Amino acid sequence: MIVAGLLGVVLLGVGGFVGVKVGTASFDFSDTPYPKIAASSDAEVIEHGAYLVHNVAHCSTCHGPADGAIDMATFKLDRSAPMSGGYRMEAGPFGTFYAQNLTPDPETGIGRYTDEELGRMIRSGVGADGTFLPMMRLAQGPMSDEDLTAVISYLRAQTAVKNAVPRDEFGIVAKFLADSFSPRSEPSPKHVAATPEPSLARGEYLAKGPALCSGCHSPADPMEGFAVVGPEHSGALNADPDSTDSNYEIIAPNLTPDPQTGITGMWDEEQFVKRMKGGRVITGSHMPWEAFAEMTDSDLRSIYRYLKSLDPVVNNVGPTRRKK
Repeated sequence: MIVAGLLGVVLLGVGGFVGVKVGTASFDFSDTPYPKIAASSDAEVIEHGAYLVHNVAHCSTCHGPADGAIDMATFKLDRSAPMSGGYRMEAGPFGTFYAQNLTPDPETGIGRYTDEELGRMIRSGVGADGTFLPMMRLAQGPMSDEDLTAVISYLRAQTAVKNAVPRDEFGIVAKFLADSFSPRSEPSPKHVAATPEPSLARGEYLAKGPALCSGCHSPADPMEGFAVVGPEHSGALNADPDSTDSNYEIIAPNLTPDPQTGITGMWDEEQFVKRMKGGRVITGSHMPWEAFAEMTDSDLRSIYRYLKSLDPVVNNVGPTRRKK
């Protein structure tokens, strides 16, 4: 149910992202450049990639096995579960979507792609055949060449699992809105390495990049390619369905330091870290709590300090979970 909620907030909210190349050459993004990425066999690089995949970028939350990578009794992420994909998401008129197999199987997984093809999928949201990949374009934030290399290195180092996953099936609404969207084209961000001591620069890189706090916590218009239409991190524009109870909805709160309506204005650093480490409280929350709960203290404190440095924005989005 949690994986359903995470996919739901991406896919129900971004129906326009899908089907950009639906039998029409005008939506061929084959000319999108490939990043100059090559996987490494270095143990430290691979371990850093594991941290990014399972925690910061929370890839395994959706790409674990079809029955989910989260233990529903303990709300813990199972790092040993293969990232073999297969989870099916029914999104009504937007279509049907599947989390792909990210193990290095040469027939059904990422073993059939080059490092540069994988790099373009993750960075720009463009497949090996030039098609638009909605999940990679929206659910993953920009990351540096160093982090992208680590992610691909870790994915290559997994045990291959043969699991053929269907391609996404785009619905009529997705096709109708398709021309509102485009691949990510901005340059890769400068790498800001983790250090024992928190830093504002590291926090900004994580919040805008791999951790993608800005993706859910900023007001964005789905009819305009999910362009941000208000201050970043000031709260979502609209609530999304609670996948555990159709009578409820959930909205991403304001993270700016406004003392009355913003998380970092109402919480100090210790409260913020404690809450992040505390994990899931609302079962249907779209936040990947299981991944973020195991991030390092330094990274969590860095994110807090960056958010705390923002201009305060008065925006009361209301209760995080409420009746429709």
